[in-house]
Amino acid sequence: MKVLSFVFVFLLAFMLVQCTDPPVSPIIGDTEALYAGRGNGGGGNGGGGHTTTQGNNLSFPALLADGYSVTPITETLFTVPYTGLYEGLTPEEIAWLEANGPWYAQKVEGNVWQADYLNEATVDVSYIDWGDAIEAVNPKMGRPYRLELVLYEDVSSMLAYKMAELAYPSSKDETQGTNTLTYNSIYASVASPYGEIVVQRFEGVDPATLTWDGSKWVGAEAPIPISFQVENNVGGKLIFGASMKGWKPTELGNHRITFYLANSTVVLSNAYIANYTVDELGNQVYPMPVAVGETNTPVVDAANNLTYVDVVVTTGGGGGGGH
Repeated sequence: MKVLSFVFVFLLAFMLVQCTDPPVSPIIGDTEALYAGRGNGGGGNGGGGHTTTQGNNLSFPALLADGYSVTPITETLFTVPYTGLYEGLTPEEIAWLEANGPWYAQKVEGNVWQADYLNEATVDVSYIDWGDAIEAVNPKMGRPYRLELVLYEDVSSMLAYKMAELAYPSSKDETQGTNTLTYNSIYASVASPYGEIVVQRFEGVDPATLTWDGSKWVGAEAPIPISFQVENNVGGKLIFGASMKGWKPTELGNHRITFYLANSTVVLSNAYIANYTVDELGNQVYPMPVAVGETNTPVVDAANNLTYVDVVVTTGGGGGGGH
């Protein structure tokens, strides 16, 4: 996901502060899109049909399938303004935050908000957004490789909260919050307890000969165990992500990363690969399909109702793209 020059975006945002429209920050909106690759994923909630209790507030609309649930809030509260030092942000970013506050951070008792969500019997996914790191970078031997993706469905209008980074970007202590402004989102993320990730090595094997048996690719090596579930990330969006820092490769060569939903009412067959994007004003932009990734290109396998991406594990800097 490409981000425009910060200076250009900051000037636009500064001019917007003078208008009656809700202010838009260069570090606001969908922070997964704007700051992809900073990736700690943030406080995981839910998964396996569990309810979302403590942790990050839901800030981005969600469609809940297969019995996945969140706990509805009884009251929206903004009682504890953020008073931190905005560690890790630039002076320009800090100036914007101070001009458009007060801000209310996630995971703070007394700060409670919730975007719209709906329980759905069947979800026909519109598009799939694999993590930018997967599309742009091949995994390296012995280094954690973040595995995550988001399923999106087109919706007419669902309430969402503007979010911004407040401190420690690109770290496990990353802090985000809202200034209470809302907007009507035309997309919602999709959550199900049945999402699975499968990583298999297939070095020396023609990928065209691999066949799917419902849980793995026959012809590739045995799946590598990965802990994987729905999580409510630091930006307040329900995503699918691998815990324990993701996957740490132990062998070189070609690997296939596959996402599927077993015995689920979520349909991937009609989806396409795209990136969630916002324009320089922070407005949602209809996602454009990913024809070719920077390094690796995910695909949708409609016949098997799944999506996968082939990557190449390398020893260090560089390395070619997947198949």
